[in-house]
Amino acid sequence: MISQILSKYRYLWPASDINNIKEWSTSADNLFFERTMPEKDQELSIDSRWPAFFPSSICVVTTSNGSRIALERSVGATIVNRFPYVIALSFCRQHLSERHYDRKLFTEIIEENESVAVQFLPPGPSFDMVMDAISTIPDENVHQRISGSDLSFRKAVTNTAPVFSDAYMVYEASLVKPGKDFNGNQIFGSPWVDVGSHRLYFFEVNAIQLRQDIAEGKSQICWRSLPAWEPISEKQGYLTTDDSAVQKKGYQKGYTADYRFPGSKTTAFESDNIENCMAVKHLPPLPEDQIEVDNDRARWPCFFPSSLSFVTTLAEEDVPNMMPCGSTMVVSRQPMTIAICIAYAAINERYSPRATLDFIRRTGKFGCGVPFIHENIISAIQYTGNISLTDDPEKLQHAGLKWELTKYAPALSALPIHYECRVVDEIRLGTHSMFLGEVRGIRVRSDVTPDNPLEWFPLAEVRGT
Repeated sequence: MISQILSKYRYLWPASDINNIKEWSTSADNLFFERTMPEKDQELSIDSRWPAFFPSSICVVTTSNGSRIALERSVGATIVNRFPYVIALSFCRQHLSERHYDRKLFTEIIEENESVAVQFLPPGPSFDMVMDAISTIPDENVHQRISGSDLSFRKAVTNTAPVFSDAYMVYEASLVKPGKDFNGNQIFGSPWVDVGSHRLYFFEVNAIQLRQDIAEGKSQICWRSLPAWEPISEKQGYLTTDDSAVQKKGYQKGYTADYRFPGSKTTAFESDNIENCMAVKHLPPLPEDQIEVDNDRARWPCFFPSSLSFVTTLAEEDVPNMMPCGSTMVVSRQPMTIAICIAYAAINERYSPRATLDFIRRTGKFGCGVPFIHENIISAIQYTGNISLTDDPEKLQHAGLKWELTKYAPALSALPIHYECRVVDEIRLGTHSMFLGEVRGIRVRSDVTPDNPLEWFPLAEVRGT
């Protein structure tokens, strides 16, 4: 149930009829709208909004170089690696339009300070005041945004970044340093990479602050992790499921779109101390000291609202394959580029090498589908997240989803939106590899319309238990 306070932040897509937008065409069977990518720079100068919807959360990021403090929002910040625990943040570095412009001063202060505080505020007046300060105070006056919000703040625990008193959760992090993964491979030669119009930063988490009442279980963070949508035609998407293979496995990862933290199916937040009514957890500085072999203890130590997608690939002999990817983010606007993160290190059953890695490396392509709240989709997420193609050669069919082959990868007919991606880079992060996929085509179901839109909430809410 979506509360009244959260309903204010509801995002609906599309806002206008796709059929009336010249860049889109209709498929031969009239079941999908299609468009090729990338877009022309002239198009973006008029309107640089994403051409199709992708579910992303919103947080705020602060930093300070000692003399100047700065504030910016981040859309789609994501945990991209487990050991070490790494957050990826992407900021525009080119002027595309009034919406997407060069965050030069903000990124300059980040690179001087080398640390940030990634913060989550509850929906309501405090969040609105921060967003108003960001939207009305330009980048050249970025140091005035925090005072312009009229909110109280304090210094972070492990760095000099300001932390809003009203934040219910804070990730303190510093730019990653060069190192080696558990296989001896070099990682993080640079703490950032330029991807098209944006600069993608990698920050290692040093400490996590969680409001004390949440850490003690007196309140919960409530997060709807998938968009809602009602397909008009069910016949094109689903098959009879067969989950017999997953029933034979010992450890199984769960999934729910109605996420609660802390809860009976999540790990407890193990804090080290209490400061300013916040439970604080410090992470060990070395990855080998962070590592958890136990499957349950290897979960993320705290909630983080990352986006989930269905990644599709082709195995040998054109066998279709898919897996849910809980760390997916849009990292560049021009060309539009999607990053997916897939485990390659053998840590335990939760984090082990995925066959999808080899398929993407072999073909240089992948599909990225947007799932939604539906019992068949949830079942498919649970099945494909626990079963490898080596366990079940008919994995996709047994997950209960129909598919058809496009130029780049299998497309799941049940999903409202599908992105076709060409790999332009692979970045090893420690336990996971990040594939950067330039979007070359988008497919949207024809029953995704302004009268039947996807509904998304980019914020979580804190409620009493």
